[in-house]
Amino acid sequence: MNSGSVFEAVLIAINVVTLSLMVPLNSHILAHPFEPVCISCLLTVYGGGILVAGFSLFLANWWGGEKIALRVQKFLTVIGIVSFLHLIQLTMVPSGMRTLYVIVCVVMLAPAVIGFLRGQKKTVILVHQFFFLLFLYEVFNFGRVMLQAREVEANIESTHDRVEPVALDEDGHHVFWIIFDEFSLVQSLERDKFDVNVVPNLATFSRTSTWYPYARTLFKSTERAIPALLLGKKDVTDFKGEFLYDFNSQNYLSSIAQNMEVFIVGNYLPYCHAFKEVAERCRVYLEGGFTDYVHLANSVWRRSVPGVLRDTKAGRKLRRLILLQSDQLALQGRPITRTLSMGQSFDHPTFTFIHEGLPHFPYRFKSNGDLRQRAYDGGPLREMSRDELEEMQQFYREQVTYTDSLFGEFVAQLKAKELYDQSYIVIMSDHGISFDPLKPGRHLELEQVARVPFLLKSPGQTRGVVNPQPVHTAEFFEILLDEMEKAKPQIPAT
Repeated sequence: MNSGSVFEAVLIAINVVTLSLMVPLNSHILAHPFEPVCISCLLTVYGGGILVAGFSLFLANWWGGEKIALRVQKFLTVIGIVSFLHLIQLTMVPSGMRTLYVIVCVVMLAPAVIGFLRGQKKTVILVHQFFFLLFLYEVFNFGRVMLQAREVEANIESTHDRVEPVALDEDGHHVFWIIFDEFSLVQSLERDKFDVNVVPNLATFSRTSTWYPYARTLFKSTERAIPALLLGKKDVTDFKGEFLYDFNSQNYLSSIAQNMEVFIVGNYLPYCHAFKEVAERCRVYLEGGFTDYVHLANSVWRRSVPGVLRDTKAGRKLRRLILLQSDQLALQGRPITRTLSMGQSFDHPTFTFIHEGLPHFPYRFKSNGDLRQRAYDGGPLREMSRDELEEMQQFYREQVTYTDSLFGEFVAQLKAKELYDQSYIVIMSDHGISFDPLKPGRHLELEQVARVPFLLKSPGQTRGVVNPQPVHTAEFFEILLDEMEKAKPQIPAT
């Protein structure tokens, strides 16, 4: 293999890895700028991809000669082109125009690809120039992401400089604010009461707490719902839908920290990054991000492999092999069950914020906590048949039951530490999910999505109360302050 062929092989290897790895990573970062970027993870995957592509070319040349190596180069180049077109289609083209987009791309690129496969030198140069321009574009894109991260950092610092204290309970009580993810109230009810067969622990909790059965969320996505809850905002038209951008000086956790110790245990959102000047202790469990290697592989897999290939039997098996460690991580503990092991002394008032990622998809947990072999990992529910939706709903309800058992464990831990009776405990969700065959997924006009659990237990409360008042979950903090005000001993007027 002459030096020109070696250079060509290396160039193609870089091109292919750029398109199949760097493009999906960049698109993922831009789509989810609320998540800190693991630079070492990016470099490892990107560098590893180049080594794999280059090594395959070397083996092809050593084993089969230059003709075989040329075929491998052509094959990798076609993979790169297809991957790039697929990614751009998914991330940048409106759904109604994707068919037209594919037709235009085929018409424009087909002659170049055919010429490349036939070994026409001018076409080879043209394709390489095309790849090189894309490479420069992705490098520029990555730089833009880094600048965006700096802007986010500045926004966080200015936010913490402007916080004002909020007066909370000073009588030794603790507050535990628990947000479940994608927990639909409607899916948990039986005749307008909590179904003891689905959520027995929540049903028991409701007998000694105040339940708002007509509480609704205004948002169908976590990225908007959580900041809105932290800010107490009903109108989020000014939101970018990006976690770190949507903070301001009135976020509750920053204000609460002026009077109480704040502890945060969350799920995948960058709470520790946002509240590093606020929280005494903070811990985030990663599930679907790319700040570790397993979930980075998951992100690349979902964005670089076309859906048709992902859904094949071989594709599903390969993904299970790649993400086997992810399932094992899921069994090592959940945010809600590790909340009380963060070094709290509880000898003075504390405020603990808990964002538990369940029962959000993938619906992989059975009601007893075992992992099911086949789970719903996301995707358009509208493309499923009625029977498939019913099966998915059953998977979801089983995962809700497992989530309820985790809540039961948490309550047991509170009682064992003698914290239960002296604490305010708030239960809610960011949004629900619908399995209605006519409108499956997240449509806020549906009860399954908009109605979410909202329960508040005050210290010493022994009787259940049902409050029929329609409320929005963003009003939670005002309700909590009212309950605390009522609990204060009344000083008779003199």
